[in-house]
This record gives sequence, C-alpha cells and structure tokens, in this order.
Amino acid sequence: MVKKRKAPLIREVSKRRLARWQRERRRRRILVAFGALVIAVVIGIIVYGAYHYWIALPREVLSTVHGTIATVKFTRADYLDVLRASPQSAPETPLLILEQHELMRQGAEELGIGVTEDDITAEIKSLLFPEDEEVSEEEFQARYQETLANSGLSEEWFRWFVEHDLLRTRLDEYLREQVPEAALQVHALGILVATEEEAQTVIQRLEAGEDFATVAQDVSLDQGSKENGGDLGWVPEGLRGEAFEAVAFNLELGATSQPISTAQGYWVIKALAREENRALDEATREQLQANAFGNWLAAESEQKVERSSNLDLDKVYDWALARID
Repeated sequence: MVKKRKAPLIREVSKRRLARWQRERRRRRILVAFGALVIAVVIGIIVYGAYHYWIALPREVLSTVHGTIATVKFTRADYLDVLRASPQSAPETPLLILEQHELMRQGAEELGIGVTEDDITAEIKSLLFPEDEEVSEEEFQARYQETLANSGLSEEWFRWFVEHDLLRTRLDEYLREQVPEAALQVHALGILVATEEEAQTVIQRLEAGEDFATVAQDVSLDQGSKENGGDLGWVPEGLRGEAFEAVAFNLELGATSQPISTAQGYWVIKALAREENRALDEATREQLQANAFGNWLAAESEQKVERSSNLDLDKVYDWALARID
C-alpha cells in the first residue's frame, strides 16, 4: 500500500518579510517611474530644441511694416532667404532690403506706378539680351533657366530682386519729377563741429563778439562753410536733413541756434532771411532731385517700420549663416 505524501507545510510570511518585500516592490516602481520620467524629459528637450531651432526661430518676427495698404511682418526665415542671395552682406542689410522693398511696393501702388509681372519679365529680358536683339521664347527660357541656376536663387526670389530694382528706379524717377522749380528757403550761416562741447564753445565765442566768419573758418568741419565764412547760402527743405531744417526754418531771423545734433556732427546756425517761394538754382535743384528718393525712403521708414524690441541682428546673422552653410 502506497503511503500518501504529506503536502508541504505553507509557512506563514512574517510581517517583517512582507514589509521588506513591499518596500522592494515600491522601490522598483519608483525607479521605473523615475527612469520613464527622465526619458520623457530628455525626449521633450530634444523635441523642444528641434521645434525651437527648425520651427519657432524661423517664425520669429524681426520687423513689421505698418503700411497704409497692408501690415507686413518679416521673420528670420525671410531674412535667411535674402541673405542667401548675398552671404557677404552686413548683418542689417537683409532686413533693410525686406523693409525697403515693402515700403517701395506699397508706396508705388499708392502713387499708381506699381510693377506688374509682365514688367518684371520684360526687365529680365532686357538684362539677359541687348534691347535690339530679337530672341525667341525658347532662347529666352534657356538663358533664363541658366541664369537662375547660376544665381542659386529660386525663380520667386530672383523675380523679387528684379522687382526691387524696378520699384527703386520708378520711384526715383517719379520723385525727381516732383521737385519744384521754387520752394521755401532760408539763408543761413552755419558752423559744423564734432561734439556738443565744441558747439557750446562756438556759441560762447560768438556771444563774446567774435565774427561768425572767423569762427567758421577756424573750426568748421563742413568744407563749404569753412571756405565761405560760414555762409551756407539759400537752403531749401530736403537739402541738409530733417534735424537741421527743423531749426533753420523756425529760427528767429538774426538769432543763433543751440547745438543741432545731426549725422554729420553738431551744427550751430544763424538765420539771416527766409523766402516762401524762392526759385531754386540749377545745382540745388539737381541735388534735391538726387536726394528725393533717399529722403522719401527715410521718412517712410521712420514712420512705418517697427523692429522687435529684443532684436539682436548679430545673433540672427550668425543663425542664418549657419543655416546657409
């Protein structure tokens, strides 16, 4: 008769062993959870870094043109596209080109002298072939595609740059024609020096009784002023800059101004006479015509362009160059 085996006795787990086992399980769960959290954070950092570099940064707004026709924002991606055309340009140049292009585009449209797609195509043909040379559409397209390939630009951006030059040319021609034959002018004396302290010294010398011509010949940095004893002749608006003219056209006749800060330095001027509709001499009118476009563009930029408050163009430039390389 076979003896039945007795089932092994099940030992009751002690409370101490159970507590230790539960602690071990909890520790493993914590380690697994912590490991998963670390992996999630690392992946998050990588994803955020990729998003920031490839998506967020290119969308960062650098500048806004508040035009009367439309408000246009320019981003790092726009800056990069323009820089590709001229990687050796200064950090500010691509943004200036973008801003000026939009100002010209809207300004030309307002004045009824816009540029059409046909105008752009015609300009490209004139650039690729002599005006008197007859070419077929096939010949034009062949050379056009060759030019695009050599430029490294997309067709869209190549046409954009051609449009840019056309807008500048047409606006310049239009604004030259607007310069009148006669204008408000002030007959002024002027002395130009490098610093405000030097300008104050000039004023002190004049107040002490020294002759304006003597002081001008002694210290003026402006060649015309120095040679002519400070006599600047008749000055119309648009010739010597906004800061200078804001004082010159409002200064009491016979009075001497306080120092006027300009891009050239500091002027001290004296208004001798003022005429409402004085004829412009030929040389002055030609100078006004040469300045007309630049003055218009500077005024438009001052009024309508707003750059981001935290803009660092050197960093943007380095970022864009890295993307080009």
